Amino acid sequence: MELRRERFFYNVEKTGRRAVFLDRDGVINALVYDPEHGTVDSPHCPEQFNLLPAAAAGVELLNLSGFLVVVVSNQPGMAKGKATPALLRAVTEKMERGLAARGARLDGVFYCLHHPEAALKKYRRKCSCRKPAPGLILEAARKFGVDPARSWMIGDGLTDVKAGKGAGCKTILVGRFKCDLCRYMEEEDARPDYMAADLLAAAELVCRGGKS
Repeated sequence: MELRRERFFYNVEKTGRRAVFLDRDGVINALVYDPEHGTVDSPHCPEQFNLLPAAAAGVELLNLSGFLVVVVSNQPGMAKGKATPALLRAVTEKMERGLAARGARLDGVFYCLHHPEAALKKYRRKCSCRKPAPGLILEAARKFGVDPARSWMIGDGLTDVKAGKGAGCKTILVGRFKCDLCRYMEEEDARPDYMAADLLAAAELVCRGGKS
């Protein structure tokens, strides 16, 4: 698991490597509903983590098609006092084991641990890696020698779309869509290049080069 630095520079020469950057929660795994508070959040322990039905097949298809597959995810659970480093590692390991058991592989996992209103001071900052900023994608691209212009960002939120566009990637928004979301896309200048029902459908779209 990669813990992110606050500042970095994307100055590596482009090598032409292609990657698909994936948000985690809502793309690879299900979100967690808290009936007591009526809220939906990320899983903060392994017991709460469950792969979505199409996730492993989607990642495997990208693996077989020659793309690096890298998770880039905001994970402010520790900043909010809801998780610990050990729990985050355990969740990440369960994700990787679950995918591997189904023939799928992640090439990297990059998390932003910060939040501007964090309960814990060490994580309280306005960083360059928290989506919708593109920093997390750019750092992963720098590490793996990836050309963002030949790569894709797949997420379930407009912050993922904005981060992908800011990094120069093509973008796919996955999930069920409501009419209000289209209005927010325009207001936030965050219209994705494509939409898909789930990660497998998005992976098929990537492998076709965006062609229907």
